[in-house]
Amino acid sequence: MAKTVGLSRNLKMPWLNKAAELAIEGLTEEEVRTQLNEYLGFEIVSSINLRKTREILMNVWIYQNEHSKKLFPEARKLYRSYPEYELEIHWCLLLAAYPVFVDVCRLIGKMSQFQEEITLAQIKQKLFDEWGERSTLYHSMDKLIATMKALGVIEGDKGKYKTKKYQVKNQEVVLFMLYTLMSIGNRGYYTILELSASPLFFPFEYVPDKANMMEDDRFVFSNFGGDTTVRIKE
Repeated sequence: MAKTVGLSRNLKMPWLNKAAELAIEGLTEEEVRTQLNEYLGFEIVSSINLRKTREILMNVWIYQNEHSKKLFPEARKLYRSYPEYELEIHWCLLLAAYPVFVDVCRLIGKMSQFQEEITLAQIKQKLFDEWGERSTLYHSMDKLIATMKALGVIEGDKGKYKTKKYQVKNQEVVLFMLYTLMSIGNRGYYTILELSASPLFFPFEYVPDKANMMEDDRFVFSNFGGDTTVRIKE
């Protein structure tokens, strides 16, 4: 069965922040729709584009799936407590909501380890190899790259980009990022090294604190093949 692309509109940080604020208020889905319609209507003229953008934002912060339902309570608490880490929190929920976002981040993260400049053509070709050449994916890629530029994690133009880095020093936020990574992954366990250098978090520089992880009951430590490994509690 083909994976759903879903990300058909570009996003801006103020829009994601508005969705987060509405989620924290505990409004009903209909109330959130109404307020997002009013808010987005000042910038988006087309009713079709407005609806698509609204639904993407709600998919990130309001609608639950198997991953996001585990992340929402912590995401909302962290967003209230540490607004300076809004980007990292939005990023985690985007990963939980959209598999295409996961795959694009993985590709950019891996490529940026070996080359300073990344081209849109490279990203598209590698993604088409995995997803198949679909018109929805082709359209979505441009919007996704525009979103990443708007969020400030890549910079450049004419299809050539460089990644930007942000330091994450708050260990509560780091643990949330790691929990997100392990929740959406299809693996039973990770090493600390793998957790500290995931391509999915290519814009962020962070160092997991093992002591903090061991005190957090969401994580379970064990020894596998002589290496310390971590998994999340079922």
